[in-house]
Amino acid sequence: MNHGLTVLHGIAVAAVVSLAAGVTGAQDAPAPPRAAETRPATRPAPGEAGQKAWMRLIPPGTFAPAPPEARPALAERIERAFVIPISGPITATLAESMERKVSVCKGRDAQLVILEIDSPGGELGAMERIVEMIQRDLGGIRTVAWVHREAFSAAAIIALSCDEIVMAEGGVIGDAMPILVTPQGGLQKIPEKERGKIESAMRSKIRVLAKAGGYNVALCEAMITITMEVWLVRERATGALRIVEADDYRQRVVTDAEPDRPFEKLATIDGAGELVTMTTDEAVRLGVVAHVLDDMGALRTHYSITVEPTVLADTWSEELVAILTSPVVTSILLMAGMFFIYAELQAPGFGVAGGAAILCFALLFGSRYLIGLAAWWEVGLFIVGLILIGLEVFVIPGFGVAGISGLICCVVGLAAIVVANAPSELPIPSTTLDWSLFERGAAALAVGFVLGIVAMFAGARYLPRVPGARSLVLIPKRRQPAPPVAEESPMRRVQVGDVGTVTSPCRPVGKVRFGDDLLDASSEGAMIPRDAQVRVLRHDANRLIVEPAGDQETT
Repeated sequence: MNHGLTVLHGIAVAAVVSLAAGVTGAQDAPAPPRAAETRPATRPAPGEAGQKAWMRLIPPGTFAPAPPEARPALAERIERAFVIPISGPITATLAESMERKVSVCKGRDAQLVILEIDSPGGELGAMERIVEMIQRDLGGIRTVAWVHREAFSAAAIIALSCDEIVMAEGGVIGDAMPILVTPQGGLQKIPEKERGKIESAMRSKIRVLAKAGGYNVALCEAMITITMEVWLVRERATGALRIVEADDYRQRVVTDAEPDRPFEKLATIDGAGELVTMTTDEAVRLGVVAHVLDDMGALRTHYSITVEPTVLADTWSEELVAILTSPVVTSILLMAGMFFIYAELQAPGFGVAGGAAILCFALLFGSRYLIGLAAWWEVGLFIVGLILIGLEVFVIPGFGVAGISGLICCVVGLAAIVVANAPSELPIPSTTLDWSLFERGAAALAVGFVLGIVAMFAGARYLPRVPGARSLVLIPKRRQPAPPVAEESPMRRVQVGDVGTVTSPCRPVGKVRFGDDLLDASSEGAMIPRDAQVRVLRHDANRLIVEPAGDQETT
């Protein structure tokens, strides 16, 4: 579908009207310069000049946000704080980037996540993905929306999904009415019935967010629906102030005809035909913003952050890690790592193939460690698995407990690195993001494993014929005429067909004992373990060419 339903801040005519006639109305008089510091919502009211009438009726602190009961607790000293910038339009690309950054926060056991928001809004689908990540994947971590400049439309709803909202002086938040954008970038009118359906669904979601965050529900709903009217009323019996939806209170406020009604209307905060859009001071008075924090220093002081927060910005290194952890590159790295390990086992000593295998697995695990997908013990488990397999191949004859245990360790280590979990948690998927990462990662590893098997078979068959690649595999040597052997040499006592015992593994060259004689011997490509029985095929100079006798195992 070419038409995309987006929730964008009004930069067209309709949005200009909402800015001119909404809560922001006439511009407030500029406040005097203030030092960068933590200023709570109950700070002294600014001068009366330039304030709208309804603001002068609300004493500071009257509508402070009610702290949610389920809000994650904060430690007295925050040592693992992360900042995720959300700037520019909210798009699917930004949502994908958020997945990686949320994985980093989870994998590094974050205590506090700050979303630095400066966005005009964006796509509805991308917004819903980000809100779900904040609500579920970061559900056990305190999240703070820091509106540095503006949070309109989709960005405003993202801010409401956090545990609390703070703003810098001069910030603006609100105006979340859905609009339809054409592929050419223009605006298209949404039919009345469709608009009603879309707004009804969005209002139900924003009600949930408002109640969870302790914000006024009517005020938040009026960010979406332009026909809603929001009043400031006073209960006559107690004098308590309330922010209410006009339709709910029209029959309950005092009129000349019915002066005994329980409420009196004091002011219209948001009229019909307007969308709620609040400046920093207005958001504080209306109970949407908890604190005014102008810069990172004020944030660190307020939240007792003792270590410089980690800013997860879209840098070249972040993009590089994103490429290395993509499903395609994951499959290629696993396939190449398996092939180079196979090639190293087929060649004597330690060479280029072994180094290439180490590099492949270092990139595979290291890139995931950087974004929090791989914990230290998962990397260690894979290394232990490789060591056990090496012991089985080079030290222990046959293939038994060590080899099987090594394979299990490697498989578990690889499976664990595709789930974002803190080092103290088991890598068990629990959220939608966890399952998405697990499914994509597991599929990439499965494809890489199959391709690795294919590469090993192809390498054994074709590499000996490729110039420059022959050093990676063992190539059976052509038979050369054997030089004369001295009469007293034990080599003369060993005949073709004799059976001996391997005392030093043939990889391919090793030692074989025939009775009391210990002689050099070489296999024809396959590695023969120690204590295996071998049969002499032929003499080659001062060396015997042997093969496993009977059903002996080789590797």
